[in-house]
Amino acid sequence: MIKGEETHLRRAISLAEHAGRDGNRPFGAVIVDAGGATIAEGRNEVTSTGVVTAHAELVAITAAIDVGNGAELTGAAIYASGEPCPMCSAAIVWAGITRVVFGAAEPDFTAIIGGHPRFTLRCTEVLRSSDASITVSGPNLDDEALAPFRRHAVQIRRS
Repeated sequence: MIKGEETHLRRAISLAEHAGRDGNRPFGAVIVDAGGATIAEGRNEVTSTGVVTAHAELVAITAAIDVGNGAELTGAAIYASGEPCPMCSAAIVWAGITRVVFGAAEPDFTAIIGGHPRFTLRCTEVLRSSDASITVSGPNLDDEALAPFRRHAVQIRRS
């Protein structure tokens, strides 16, 4: 992770905490332009909205486009609390984002909260299968990034 990126990743982790408290799976994402300014944020809204594509990364990408910043996503970075799934990874390519920084690795958070459906195709594999030049950094801030998943697992067991 490049110096200064911890702030954006910690914000994504904070958004994941909020998503989990709202009854959604605990994922958050922040999109930042090349200058380091936040363009958009998103958190998982699948359970609260019933929209299966309302993953944090897609919510953030859609928010960026909705406020007229779609063209500015070229060269942007996305910070995700957890490793993006194949759907979100493909959307990252289509959006023109050129850097992905994630907290928790998919096998680690899936071991805590489970996953359905579960894919064996990882974020880096999806990104490398495209002709886009996208750098990936992760996992990062392991204990911090896994904390929302651990709390969510406890919350689910209590329900």
